[in-house]
Amino acid sequence: MPSHPMDYPVCLRLEGRSVLLVGGGAIAEGRALAVLDAGARLRVIAPRATDTLRTLAEGGHLEWLPRPYEAGDARGQHLVLAATDDAAVSRQVAAEARALGVWVNTADEPELCDFTLPSIGRRGPITVAVSSAGQAPALASHLRKTLTAQVTRHHVWRARLSGWLREHLPRGTERQQLLKQVAVGDIGVLLEQGERKAAWARLRADLRALKVPGETP
Repeated sequence: MPSHPMDYPVCLRLEGRSVLLVGGGAIAEGRALAVLDAGARLRVIAPRATDTLRTLAEGGHLEWLPRPYEAGDARGQHLVLAATDDAAVSRQVAAEARALGVWVNTADEPELCDFTLPSIGRRGPITVAVSSAGQAPALASHLRKTLTAQVTRHHVWRARLSGWLREHLPRGTERQQLLKQVAVGDIGVLLEQGERKAAWARLRADLRALKVPGETP
């Protein structure tokens, strides 16, 4: 066992869930965009906000309350994020969220966090996340850029095709074998080589052998 507990990495599904963001600066803006991409219902509390946050609020994409954080603001939220320059406010937000049983993250103050936010890169359905447990954000960002650059178009094709197969094929050995072909087998190799027509032909043949109804992707 490690001498210090390690972070347990997860990917949260926030679609339709209420998220509170305290702060309206550049860091808060980045947090807001990521949360909105995940489909959350976002409320921002901050006396001032960036132009981007203001525009999003005016467009109805988020709710902005132009005032300081107040006791009770964390109630009813599924997740709380704090990105403010005021350490006292960050401590208040963290304390109240924890008292309510709501998970909280405060920017640049790992000791107040229930979870850390990794540096994220996206290519279609593929997410590359690099975490340094809050110790080296700049290094995590550098590694994320390096790793994301290695995710190319054929990886995205494989991921989307695998998703289609999971949706249309019943669980079982046949599905697992076909998913493996897409990920690391012959179909995946054909996609990596840019031979999409040959890959689809091979896939259709395999699906016909499994007697899968409907159209192939």
